[in-house]
Amino acid sequence: MLALATFTDPRKTALSIDREKALLEKHKKLLQELESSGIEVFDVNGALGKYEALEKGENFGIDDKEEVIEASKLIGSRDVSGIILGLWHWTESNLVTLLAKETNKPLLLYADDDPAWAGTTCITSVGASLWESAVNYHALHHVRLKGDVEKVKAWARAAEAVSKLSRKSLLLWGAPYTLGMEHLMDDLPRLKKFIGDFLIIDQYAIIKKADSMISDEKERIRLEEFFDWLTQKAKVKYDNNMLTPEVLRRQIAIYLAAKDIWKEYENETAAVSIKCQPELSEMYGVTACLIPALFPFNADAKGEKPIVPATCEGDVKGTISSALLFYLSRKPPLFGDIKYVDDELVLIANCGASSLYYAKLSEDPEENLKETTIQGQCQGNSGGALTYRTPPTELTVARLIRKGGEYYLLYFLAEGVEIIEEIESQLKWGKQWPHTAIKNPLDKEKFLNIMGANHLSAVPGDFTNDVEFVARMWGIKAINLGKRDEVEEFLNSL
Repeated sequence: MLALATFTDPRKTALSIDREKALLEKHKKLLQELESSGIEVFDVNGALGKYEALEKGENFGIDDKEEVIEASKLIGSRDVSGIILGLWHWTESNLVTLLAKETNKPLLLYADDDPAWAGTTCITSVGASLWESAVNYHALHHVRLKGDVEKVKAWARAAEAVSKLSRKSLLLWGAPYTLGMEHLMDDLPRLKKFIGDFLIIDQYAIIKKADSMISDEKERIRLEEFFDWLTQKAKVKYDNNMLTPEVLRRQIAIYLAAKDIWKEYENETAAVSIKCQPELSEMYGVTACLIPALFPFNADAKGEKPIVPATCEGDVKGTISSALLFYLSRKPPLFGDIKYVDDELVLIANCGASSLYYAKLSEDPEENLKETTIQGQCQGNSGGALTYRTPPTELTVARLIRKGGEYYLLYFLAEGVEIIEEIESQLKWGKQWPHTAIKNPLDKEKFLNIMGANHLSAVPGDFTNDVEFVARMWGIKAINLGKRDEVEEFLNSL
């Protein structure tokens, strides 16, 4: 929920009545714009009785310290992620500073582009005063916007995403340091700057449940129902080696076991990650590919289900990146390896599976499943990879990285590329993995040098403004790979 609070001049001046009527209309218009986009808004002026006050000839805007204190209490009593301040005309800056101090929430200073009133004067005065007083982080790092409602919506989505992530946990099956990758290790207490907590459960919990499911008569019925659903909806190519019916049943058992465990923590969990390698893929003998395929998907054999961001290899920063993009877009996030890069192209292909949504980009799960082929993996002892080629689409790509102990948020708007036969014919290792092709926003040398991970996360649509606002709220530097100066600045600091 976002709070919307409009301020005004406490003095009686010329055009006071016209001014207050104008503030009311501007406040209502912004409120309607936000709510029509699905953003929940707490109308602070409404809660203070300012609509009724205007009818009595009093000010609509907040105009004294007592009202500010009351507004702060009302905001504090609700689940507010950030505050949009309507500064359509003049107000005394200390009123906003007091609200900032009392609430300690992300702040957006906003006015429309109406030359009839002194919105520009108000924003610059209030903004300068917040800098001068620096009563807290949010006062010092507030955002100022004028006349750009779409950016207001992006800021609102960012504030909501940051708030949700700060209270949610990541469920990690198996601790990271997968295959000796240091960048998958992390300072978990420091990451609580971004995420609420971490639930670390050994992968044996999945194995034990999966084995029980295979041997238990009642659970076996559930497994067989899922097997029938999956093999009817998607294409399956058995090879009597890596993928057999029994191997696929074991993969399903791993997914169902993971889902059962997740259900215990559903309300507090933002995303999940499975280590898989080598404990599941080699020691247990079956890859866990249905977890990254179906957790971030809107259906399984039981019908419609929640979308849960999921990653592989215990990638904590990748899991946070995927969860962030999900909360901004409400779309299933794509996760995968940077499999190939040249001056024109970047191929993202995860080790066996990514969200099945990207097989067709359809809101109808059956359409996506029709475009999916399950076939033998190229690694591990056995298992089926879920193969598809993502149709070209615009994607927001993001990745939280760390360099020298400092966190950065890489992001860019990517243009999808069709995987034509010329590209397909050159694939060999991992050809059966799901592949997504995008245009390289840089050249291959710069792209390779700026990447602080071998994994990327993405969602359809343009959420670049949202990501930039998130980084500001987190207090870390965002680097847009579509902006050469930001890339050069980071590379020159290496």
